[in-house]
Parts: sequence; structure tokens; C-alpha cells
Amino acid sequence: MSEKEISSFCVRPTPRAGLCALGAVLQAKHFFAPVEARVQIHQKEILHQVIDKLKIRFITLLSGAAGLYLSDKVVRADPAIQSCFGCSSCPDQSTIHRLFVAGTTDNVEQLRSACTDLFQQHSLASQHDFEKDLLILDIDMQGQRTSKHAQQAAKGYFPGHRGAYGRQQVRVLAGQYDEILVDRLDPGNSVLGPLIAPLMQAAESCLNLVPDQRWRVMVRIDASGGGEDRIDWLLKQGYQVHIKLKGSDRAYQLAQTVDVWRSDPAHPNREVGLVGRPYRYIRPTIQVAARYPQAKGGYTYHVIVSSLAPEQVVALSHFPPAAAWEAELIIFAYANVYDDRSGPIEHSFGEDGQGFYAGKRHHRIFVAQAMRMLLTSLAHNTLAWSRVWLSAACPDLAALGMLRLVRDVLGMPGHISFDARGTLREISFNRLDPLAAPVASGFRDLLTPLGVAVTLADP
Repeated sequence: MSEKEISSFCVRPTPRAGLCALGAVLQAKHFFAPVEARVQIHQKEILHQVIDKLKIRFITLLSGAAGLYLSDKVVRADPAIQSCFGCSSCPDQSTIHRLFVAGTTDNVEQLRSACTDLFQQHSLASQHDFEKDLLILDIDMQGQRTSKHAQQAAKGYFPGHRGAYGRQQVRVLAGQYDEILVDRLDPGNSVLGPLIAPLMQAAESCLNLVPDQRWRVMVRIDASGGGEDRIDWLLKQGYQVHIKLKGSDRAYQLAQTVDVWRSDPAHPNREVGLVGRPYRYIRPTIQVAARYPQAKGGYTYHVIVSSLAPEQVVALSHFPPAAAWEAELIIFAYANVYDDRSGPIEHSFGEDGQGFYAGKRHHRIFVAQAMRMLLTSLAHNTLAWSRVWLSAACPDLAALGMLRLVRDVLGMPGHISFDARGTLREISFNRLDPLAAPVASGFRDLLTPLGVAVTLADP
């Protein structure tokens, strides 16, 4: 490269070189094309289009900023990020806020449809090999406390906050891939049971699932969605279920038919046993009772209802195949597979709260909050997909969660170089950062074919 060519380069320092690199990858994949094509919010456009405002809100989430009010400080003050994401400038936060306030329920569905398009293009769950493994779908809901003056805020179940007002976020997660299929916002007094059918219909649409594949999908839900009618509906549709039965009285009655209680080595305070006279569902099920001693005497009982065969739960619990012939290990396996439910789905809520400050700040307007939630879900999935892209060159990055991806990968400092035409030419990461080498290796494989050099440099 000649001295003249070098002198024509514009080098910009940035505290988020990793985010710039991700932006360049997404731009090359035309990632935002479905959003631009589908989302049509009626708002006057003077300097910035709708897609520009949605991009900046999305970038603000990926930057780990605590709220939209920080977009001016984080994104607007960093031209390198704007350029890498294809933005010529950055609207101020009040303009972006007005866009969300101007949204309608139709716009929410447009954004949801765009997110579905992106899911089908990039997700691993949509490419799942049903002949090889079951696809596990976890369903749960999490309360979002708000002022009682927020739209559709109502008193509901908010753990540790009795009598609080808020809304409910309901999620369907492909646990093996940490990918969100469905996220929806409902009034604060909503319960999970009546939402099971529309959630599964939305998940089917997202996966392009055909009826013949349902028997290879396992639906895992806690007791809030474990009514007999809901379980029967899922079984009638052809799904496999692994669900905690709703109702302490029913669980107590079934637990009285257990002949032998076995101490669970994974949970010293829990005993499990096979229900002798199970409740009859539309399809055969295995029902395993669990009991926990109470401080004042007696037990608390739960019952797990499963349509899976012993060989399937043994494989899912990572026991040796021979365990499928041992009654004690089979019972432990059924309990363990249900215990694994809390890992992916509850972890996803927690990671979004840490990485994207989801649940910390809320729009009073219901539609605005629903659109923010969908962008947060898209940010979650984007990082899940980018983790796969990066781990192809550096497998160690596959173990990073959302918080570390936002903070340690996207938040890695460096320099961004553009040529005289404004085309990205080089990304230099600070070599003193402990993750600089693996992150540079991961992005190098993605960006080198695009003509972008990825290097390590001194600060």
C-alpha cells in the first residue's frame, strides 16, 4: 500500500470495536432488509427514516446502555459505530422515542413478522434435525413491574412484590440453541394456561413446523401451564410433553399412590417415586411424584407428567443408555429433565436483564413497550447467532453469555479505518484486552472475505 493510499485513510478510535465489527457483518448479510421492508410506522421523516431510528435503538441495546436516553452519548458520539451499521448520522433520543410512541398494534405485528423472517434465515432451531434429536421448547412468563398508570398494567403475580402492578412477558425458547422463538407482552393479570395454544401456534409458524414433526418436539412448562386440559390439548396436537402438574390437591392425591420413595442424589432434600395410579390423559404418560419435607412437618408434593419414553429421558439426562433398564435411574432421569427447564428459560430472562437492561425501564405506552421487547429479543438472538459465527474460529467464545458478549466482546476498544470513499477497510482491536486475540480470530474469518482486515494493535 502506498503512502498516498495510507494517508487517505480515516482512522477513528472507538470504545466498541467489537460492536463495529458485528455491524459490518450484519450489513454484509443485509440483516436489516426484512425490518426495512415490513415495518411502516407513520411518522414524518425529515432527516432520518424509520429504519435508521430502529437501527439506532437496536445498536443502543447491543451497546449495553441502560436506556434509550444514553443513545446520544453512546451511539451519536461514536461515528464509527454509525458507519459500520450503515447509518449516515444518528437521530437524537427524543426522535427515536416519538417513533415508538407513534407505533400501532399493526406495527408490532410487522416487527414481529420481520423478526420471524430473520429467525428463519439465521437460526439453528429452524434447521434442527428432527430425525436425530428432539427439539425442546421451554415456555414461561416473567412479570414486569410498572406504574399502575401504564397501559394494560394490572395487579398480577410478581414474585416478592405482592399487590404490585405491571405486565407479563411470555416467552417460548428453543433451549438447545438459546434462541427466542416467541416473545409477547400481556396484561399484568394474565396467566400462562390460556396462552399455551396461541404460543405454540406462533412457535410453529416461526419454525415452519409441519404436523408430522410435532411428535419430535418436547414442550416443557412449569405448573402455571400444567392444567389437565392444557396437557391434553398438547398431547392431542401430537407434541411430547414434560410438564409439572398444576394443583397441590391433585399432586397430593397422586403422590399417595407411590409405593417406593427414593432419595434423589442430585437433591438431598427431595424424594421421588413413580405414581402407581396415574391420571388418564388422551395419550399414555409417565407420572413421577416428588416430595420435599417442610420445616413444620409433612411434605410438599409435585407431580411431573411426561409422554417421553424411558430411553428418551435417559438420553436427555445424559445417563448411560443402560440406565433405561434400571427403574431407579429412570425415575431420577424424569425428575432431572424437568429440573433442566429452569436453566435455559429462566437464564434467558436473567441474561436479557443483565445484558440489555430488559425489565429495568418501561414505556407507559403498551405498543411502545411491545416493540422494545421485540427488539430486545432480536438483540438476544443476534448475539446467539453471532456467538456461533465467532466460535467457528474460536470455540472458547461459545461459552460466553449475553452479558459477557455485550461487555467483553462488543465492548472491546480499538480503531476503525475507512478509505477516502468511506468504505470500511480495517478493524484493529486493542491487543492488551484479554479476549482480543480470540475475538480478532473470529471476526477475521467473517470480515476478510469482505475486504476488511482485522488486526491487533497497541492502544
